[in-house]
Amino acid sequence: MKKKPFFWRSLVFFFGFLMLVHTALPITARAEQDIPSMEEAAAVYFYHLSSGSVICSKDETAVLGAGPCGKVMAGLLFCRMLGNRLEETVYITDDMVEGLSGHRLELEGGDTLSVRELLFAALCGSYNDAYNVLACYLEGSVSAFVESMNTAAAELGAQNTRFTDISGVMNDRSVTTAYDMSLIARAAYENALYMTVCNTYEYSIPSHKDFKNRNKLLSDPTYYNKKCVGMCAGETSVGGNCVLTVAENGQESYLCVVLGVQQTDMQYTVANRIINWVYSTYSYVDVITPDTVVCTLPVTVSDLTHEVEVKTNESLTCFLPAHVDVKKEITYSIRLLHTSLEAPVTEGTPVGYAAVIWNGQTLGTVALYTAGSAERSGFVSSLKSIQAITQSRVFVAGLVFFLLAFAAWILTEYILLVRKRHKWDKYFSTKISPLPNAAYEQKKKHHL
Repeated sequence: MKKKPFFWRSLVFFFGFLMLVHTALPITARAEQDIPSMEEAAAVYFYHLSSGSVICSKDETAVLGAGPCGKVMAGLLFCRMLGNRLEETVYITDDMVEGLSGHRLELEGGDTLSVRELLFAALCGSYNDAYNVLACYLEGSVSAFVESMNTAAAELGAQNTRFTDISGVMNDRSVTTAYDMSLIARAAYENALYMTVCNTYEYSIPSHKDFKNRNKLLSDPTYYNKKCVGMCAGETSVGGNCVLTVAENGQESYLCVVLGVQQTDMQYTVANRIINWVYSTYSYVDVITPDTVVCTLPVTVSDLTHEVEVKTNESLTCFLPAHVDVKKEITYSIRLLHTSLEAPVTEGTPVGYAAVIWNGQTLGTVALYTAGSAERSGFVSSLKSIQAITQSRVFVAGLVFFLLAFAAWILTEYILLVRKRHKWDKYFSTKISPLPNAAYEQKKKHHL
């Protein structure tokens, strides 16, 4: 019988634990669903171009095989160097296409194509031999052009990137990071010619063939995403499958870098997963407005106002998840020019600035101004003046000097008085001898 209470207590505890787990599980599941899975990729970097915010990433600084990513750097250099030479004719030699394999347009020695045709074959069709021909046309050899690629990458800040080949087919030892590729891709995105060519759905070279864009986000019904424009896709044995693209919808633009996917075409699935998620989750949020009271600032020398509110005169709008609670999740790092203000204070007085922070990330900074005014009090001002005078160094020094002088005068007078009394006492003690009291003596004889 004594075991029953223990049994029931254990049973209640067990069911209570189950209820706790059941309550906690949905919260964990929702948290995991905030960011879509990126497990198939070795590295991911998803960047909001408009605001400069990193939306999500995975091992973005891990050094990986670059594979075909070098084509973005090569394509950007082609557009920079040949943008005004599109109608030039290129005579193809055997050396330009010797030993090439992989995805090819089947160019041969003796063929002649325009720079425009070769540019579309490279950036739109992603043909390896078109890249090699343009590289040799510009620099004389592929190796010389690759050095130009490395120099340009370093200038863009891609410090962990080193290209050994344009397409990764001839020499698959190029290395890069998802972050480095985002720097290169951002520069390419700003080049109008590059984006026009790499975003072309299909192109025709009469002397060879018609072809569609190699990037399946643009051309394949299975992976097509109407928001995507450009940029590059492909695969190599070392670098795996990769895709770089920009997603645009209205004024919102994102750069998506997916590297090191081992399963064929899975890079497109990962990219679509992230792009669709962000457009359904993120939006512009006013994190601070002119009505937001950032803090208050004490006011002195005013008998009616002891503090004024501090606000900004502008709005700060940031691209954040729509579920962000601005009042609870947004914090400020405040820097004020003064710890207090002395009246009179006018509305709109600049007093400092505040950094707006969410999730440990600084979203922006805003200038701070007083949102009210404060009149100066005559009585308090007079007291303030008196207080200022009495606390000044000159007043304190003068008061100390006066007290010391007064004390010295008192001490001097006392010493002189003591000396004078001592002098008189000495004089009377020597000039006046003690005499008998005659009256007293006569009275004494009479009684006798």
